[in-house]
Amino acid sequence: MTKTRKFALVIVAGMFILFSFVAVFLWPRNIIELKFDTYQLAVESGAIDKEWLPGFLPQSAKNINSTSNLDSNTGLVSFTFGSDFDKFIATQQASLPRTAESLGIRGHSERFGDARELTYIPKISLDGGTYPGALLINRTRREVLYMK
Repeated sequence: MTKTRKFALVIVAGMFILFSFVAVFLWPRNIIELKFDTYQLAVESGAIDKEWLPGFLPQSAKNINSTSNLDSNTGLVSFTFGSDFDKFIATQQASLPRTAESLGIRGHSERFGDARELTYIPKISLDGGTYPGALLINRTRREVLYMK
């Protein structure tokens, strides 16, 4: 193999590696991650009006964390709640207990891993209709995982 041919192969390989790096690490991802300490901060940001957060979010919500994939129209929202959310939960139709792991959700097994503490609501009722997604509620820790 000639030096010129070897040099050309090195250049092509280098360009391939550079292109791969750009495609994997710099390609824009349609993921939105939001974090709010309180419901009021979420409202002030417009996240609820823009439907980045669910409309049933209680005013007592704190530690709100949301990750949405715009390409697949899926997402997870977790938050803690106060007594104002108890009435909403009571109006929902619960199903057999599930855990985050049994629903295929990673990274939440510590808070949503003990079925004895959990309530699973597969279809959310809101204003006489159904709301997309499901709820996994840790009654002991007063935490919710909303899955869309």
